[in-house]
Amino acid sequence: MTPTYQIYFTEQAAVRRDRLDDQQRAAFDKGISLLARDPFTELSRPMSSTGDDRTIRLTQNILVEYSVSMGRLLIFIVEVFNDKDIFVTDES
Repeated sequence: MTPTYQIYFTEQAAVRRDRLDDQQRAAFDKGISLLARDPFTELSRPMSSTGDDRTIRLTQNILVEYSVSMGRLLIFIVEVFNDKDIFVTDES
């Protein structure tokens, strides 16, 4: 059995997580559960030279930044995108 990392959230990330609607939250929770089993998945990208600080798009619209250390996974950024956030559209 693969060990699962303990998940922690910074206050800022928890506030953003708690603002997700029900559908987003279900997808978010599923993504976090998968990430807890493999925080170094090939879909994640390192943000530091050590590779312990990482970023991944959990869903089409949700990106998280996290740090992995000693069996713990600390989510420090939860960013949610929507079409209202687009500065320049493909049609522009």
